[in-house]
Amino acid sequence: MTKLQHRLRKLELYLTDGSGLVPHSQRWMEYWMREMDATIARCDPGPKRRIPIEAIRAWAQAQPNTDSVFENEV
Repeated sequence: MTKLQHRLRKLELYLTDGSGLVPHSQRWMEYWMREMDATIARCDPGPKRRIPIEAIRAWAQAQPNTDSVFENEV
C-alpha cells in the first residue's frame, strides 16, 4: 500500500463512525433513525450497539410532542 493509499484509508476511518457513514450526513441520519426505531421495537436484553449521542438527540427531537397527553394528570 502506498503512502497516499494509507493516508486516504486513515482519513476515511476518521471521517466515518461505526455505521461506516459520514457523521451528520443525510444517509447517516436515516441509518441511525432506522436503528433507533428497530432497537426500541425489539426491546431485547441482548448486546447493544453503541449509538452516537448526536443520533439519539436527533431521534428524540423527531418524536411527536406527547406533553399534552400528561397535562390533565395532576
